[in-house]
Amino acid sequence: MEIAFLKETDKPAQSRGEAEDSREKYVPGPRTEQKTQEDLPSTKTDERINSQKWMSQDGSRSLQIPESFPHPHPPDRCLAQMLINKEIISQPQTDNCTVDVFLKYIIYQTVDVVWNDPALAWNTSVYPYDEVMLPVKKVWTPNLFVKNAVNVLSEPTSSDVMVLSDGDVTHQILMHITVGCDINLYTYPYSSDFCPIYLDGKNPMGCGSVIEIGETWPKGRERGDWRTNSVESSQDENGYNYFWVNLETRSFNPTVTLVIPSILIMLADMASFALPLGGGERISFKVTLVLSFIMFLLILADTLPGDSFCSPLIRYHFCICLFALVISMVQSMLLTRLSADGSLLPFSLRQWCKRSKKAPEPEGDAHTGDNESEVPQTTTSPNFEDSTLHRMVKHLDDRTKEDQLILNRKCFAKKLDKICFWIYVGIFIIYCAAIMYMFAFYECEVNHLEF
Repeated sequence: MEIAFLKETDKPAQSRGEAEDSREKYVPGPRTEQKTQEDLPSTKTDERINSQKWMSQDGSRSLQIPESFPHPHPPDRCLAQMLINKEIISQPQTDNCTVDVFLKYIIYQTVDVVWNDPALAWNTSVYPYDEVMLPVKKVWTPNLFVKNAVNVLSEPTSSDVMVLSDGDVTHQILMHITVGCDINLYTYPYSSDFCPIYLDGKNPMGCGSVIEIGETWPKGRERGDWRTNSVESSQDENGYNYFWVNLETRSFNPTVTLVIPSILIMLADMASFALPLGGGERISFKVTLVLSFIMFLLILADTLPGDSFCSPLIRYHFCICLFALVISMVQSMLLTRLSADGSLLPFSLRQWCKRSKKAPEPEGDAHTGDNESEVPQTTTSPNFEDSTLHRMVKHLDDRTKEDQLILNRKCFAKKLDKICFWIYVGIFIIYCAAIMYMFAFYECEVNHLEF
């Protein structure tokens, strides 16, 4: 059944009987009807109603419907329905099988994508609208690929896309990208390097989107242990688009937890040379330092960055510090042994040789001597007092020589200890200068585009 809408227009007034006769007769084509003053509504609400007539082509019925009654297809939805019915879900066909896609804005994880689809354009004289919203599933949208990505999660921020009258389509997507790239951690925790993000829109057959990058606004720069200094877009000689993300470590936390404790432990080890060699205080202190540093490394094993092509210098720093602490502890042990026994060996080689060369005494002589000693001496020799005095003098001389020998050993050990201390300080200064030079001037190169 076809419906024809007939609006009332101004015509000469008719009588009530002529009006009734006109309803009974059907005249093809549009017709208008003029009501008399008596037929007009009396209330203000009815006066606002501008009624319409519709009737079938066979003239069987005629009704009056207010303009507020919804049409079968509202005029403001006709354009959108027309574009949806086209079902344009394939890529626009071009000579080189590509579509120019403009990434207008990139803000943190949000990407505004703009491209032109001629099939979605319309004539504004027919449809007087400049833009329309269409469901994103009913139109073709470009795909973006990240070549060096470990994981990519992409989803539209809205269920609609905006289409302009000239065919330009604006779409907004949310991309969460996990990228694997080699970062130069040679100078960690004071390292700074670039991480490339290779963005492409073409499939392996060479068809797809040719990307042009607009403005990039990085957000969330101060998150975690890394700081994002800048994000720059560039294009290489092959036409590939890259985002170069400049990253820098936030050095305060690693400096407090890694660098400063190791330096303080080394300074405490150098200060332990002020403790005396005897008594064991120095050795106990140095053993405590070594065990503390080992526990320190075990606790921070997960905090240290992983090994890579440019291994961090801080790993070598910790190895050198541990090696220096162990050498200092062993040096103190050996000098303590030297000051006590005059030998670095756990036994005296000279005394061992004397004991091995000494022959055993005969048993008979030993018994004879014992029997003679058991007999009480009743007589005294004239030289007994002289011999006793001689033995006492000899004992005092031996004791004096032994004390002098012990004193000489201690003095010699102290001199060696001072020499070792200054050697230790000199090596520490040279090491600090070398590590600062390597941090400042030595560069370890990493090929960021090898993926």
